[in-house]
Formats: sequence, C-alpha cells, structure tokens
Amino acid sequence: MVQTTLTHFENMQVDELITPCLLVCPEIVERNLRSMIAIAGSAKRLRPHVKTHKCPQIVQLAVGLGIQKHKCATLAEAELLAEHVPDILVAYPQVGPAVSRFVDLVSRYPQRKISTVVEAIQPAQTLSDQAQLRDVVVDVLIDVDPGMHRTGIELGQPVIELARQLIKLPGIRLSGLHLYDGHHHQADLVQRTTAVEVMMREVLKLVRLMQQENLPVDQLVCGGTPTFPVLAQWSADEANEQLPLLELSPGTCVLSDYNYGRDYPDVTGICSAAILLTRVISKPAADLVTVDLGYKAISADPPAGRRCHFLDIPDAQEVRHNEEHLVVRTAQAVQLQIGQVLRVLPAHICPTVALHDRMFVLDRGRITTQWPILRHRLYG
Repeated sequence: MVQTTLTHFENMQVDELITPCLLVCPEIVERNLRSMIAIAGSAKRLRPHVKTHKCPQIVQLAVGLGIQKHKCATLAEAELLAEHVPDILVAYPQVGPAVSRFVDLVSRYPQRKISTVVEAIQPAQTLSDQAQLRDVVVDVLIDVDPGMHRTGIELGQPVIELARQLIKLPGIRLSGLHLYDGHHHQADLVQRTTAVEVMMREVLKLVRLMQQENLPVDQLVCGGTPTFPVLAQWSADEANEQLPLLELSPGTCVLSDYNYGRDYPDVTGICSAAILLTRVISKPAADLVTVDLGYKAISADPPAGRRCHFLDIPDAQEVRHNEEHLVVRTAQAVQLQIGQVLRVLPAHICPTVALHDRMFVLDRGRITTQWPILRHRLYG
C-alpha cells in the first residue's frame, strides 16, 4: 500500500523557502535507520550505502545507532565517510588516477578500514604497486556479478582463479566478496525471494570452494534495498556457522521514495523522510498547471511521466518535463493559485538528492537548519 499521507510533512511553515527545494525530517531518518537495524537483526550486519543522501549529519545519526560500516560508490563519498566511520567499502572499481587517490585516502586514515573492489588482475596490480609506494595494505573484495552484468566477475570458477592471484600481490589483502543484485527488483515478494535463494545457493557453493583452498573470504557484502529483507532472512541451514558474516547494504530506504514505498512494502517500518517543495508558476490551460520542478531539481531517471507523486494533487499526470518546468494535468487546476506550494515525493530519491547542495531540516513544521549534501569534493 502506497503511503500518500505523511503527517510529518503537514502544517509546515515554509513560505520563506525559495523553490524548488529538498526537505528532510531527521525524526523519520532515525526511525528508518532503527527499522533497518530491526530488519537486519543487528547493526553489525548493516553496511548502508551513503550514495542515497551524501550527508554527514545522516552518517552521524547512523553511527550513533551503532552502524559502524558503510558503503559508497565515489571517492568523494569515501572522503566524507572517512571523517566519521570506522569501516568503509568503496564498491566501485578504481581505475586510472582514481587508484592513486584511493590509496592516498587509505594512507591518510590509518585508523580506518577502507576497502575497495576488484574484478581483474591488472587494476589489482596497480593497487598493489601504489600501496607498496606508500607502505600501506589495501583491503579488497572481489566484485562478483550475480547476473546483473554491469560490473563484476562471473560467479564461480573465475572468482577462484582471481583470488589465487590476489593473495600473491604485496600490499593487497583479500577480504571477501561483494555482490550487487540490482536486477532482482521484483515487486512480488515470492518471486524476489526465489531469485535471491537461487543466487545465494551459488554464492554458498563458491564460499565453500574458497574455504577449501584457504582463500580468504571473511566478508560477504550483498544486496541493495529490494533484496534487503530477503537477504536478512536468508539462511544456509547447517552450513550457516561456517559462513562469513553476511553484510547487508541497502541504501534507498534511509530516505525512501515514492517508488520504493509502492513496490516494496515488505521493507517494513520505512517511511519517506525527504520531500520536494515546488510552486505553481503558471496555469496554461483549464486543466494544466506548471510548477518549478524541472529535471534539474528532480531526477529524470524514471521514464517521463513517472518521475514524481504530488501529495496535494494525487491525480496529477505529468505532461511535459523540461530543465526548469514541469507541466501536469489535474482536475484541481482551477483551485490552485499562482505561487501555491505543493509537496512532491520523488520517484527516485538517490539521484534527486544529487541535484541539490543542501537539505532543509524540518522539525515539527519549522525549518531549523540546513544539512549539506557533499556531492563533489575531489577538485577545488
């Protein structure tokens, strides 16, 4: 069931805010984090993905609740996390000059465990060379492709062969496996569960083979938000005590969004913690309104026509989307006034957040402060 009434975003005093802008409710962020811990079974099993929010205050909330491990995709996100989190996984292949920047980060924060993923021997050799130059040891996980075919090495014997090579490289410490199953996003829980069980049976076979050869597999980092509750319940039965700790890495559910609330009600206890504000700027026809919510303020990641949900005009249909404008058709157009504020749930929160440089913090209807969104810190 889609939640279309969010009481924490009612009766807001936001007349002074210039739109479009992004609001966040810290109370709901904390509630979502607590729900994630409950689903996982413990904070120790969580490695949430910071790409959803890129916000130091939200990282601090998570750490305060005992979530000591985080995952990220960019070096900018890794540098943000290094200031707050003991254990960081950069789950993205480091290539080109990024290798040197990553090893510099490891060297600058010796008190942190900062690891990354590899899928081929050549970039691993480069990591090894850079690590030796700085006299550090870099933890790596093998990036395994569970069927998404985006990055990673084929699940099975190729992983074993790469692991054999990695353990010979100085300056490299093989820690385990990373699998992102973003292709498993079935709305039907039974179908999603079946898909995960098939995948994890193959993962279990691979782990057993690695253990037989004494190849290090101390970490097993798996999944995103859709498969999070399924993986949290997954068990290898009698072999379970032999497995490394299964670390779960959801991201979107920290803030949540319209599509995830609609499609994955089994991710229980999660509510939208962020919302966009927009204003009516024109009424070009009797049933049309134009708002200042272009695709520079809300993600164009979903197909046109499915990018947002208006809480105040739930019948709104997206007609045209441009850089600074969104035209919608609604039967309530005649009642809407030029300048009227409307509340919008983005369909995809992660890339929407990346379009903003701050979140306005809402506390009991009032804007109390601003939280920065640290998107790009590699230059300047």
